[in-house]
Amino acid sequence: MNSPQEQNVHHITEIIQVMNSGIDFYEKAQDKVTEPAIVALFQRMIDARKVCIERLQPYAINTQGKREEGSAFAVEARKAYTTLMTKFTDDKNSAYVDELEEVEDKTLAEIKIAMKKPQPHDCEAALAKTLLTIQSCHAEMSRMQKH
Repeated sequence: MNSPQEQNVHHITEIIQVMNSGIDFYEKAQDKVTEPAIVALFQRMIDARKVCIERLQPYAINTQGKREEGSAFAVEARKAYTTLMTKFTDDKNSAYVDELEEVEDKTLAEIKIAMKKPQPHDCEAALAKTLLTIQSCHAEMSRMQKH
């Protein structure tokens, strides 16, 4: 089995950046929504992302020599849009769920990009686990969106 040091990994830092932005977005959204079920949902999304980030950090550290702590511009832009949009809507719960479901889409897209690139076997396994986790998060957000 290859260790993170034996082969180059691809697109891992980008995934972590999207997840870091997602965590920040979910944390800010938790303070804005009023429905306890949505607050709990957002916490599950935060917790899932933290687990995924820790699973992928060894590959980022190997690639760049340090932990990836950055964030993704696309998610930051969505956060700004959502903040503006919720000022003009009465249903902030729904607005945040809708926008955060889009963040789930972006996260899945980044993971799929990485999975199409050649990766060490252990990194492929970490990405596969991460994909399953985020697919589960996405499905849960989609169900909440329909309520």
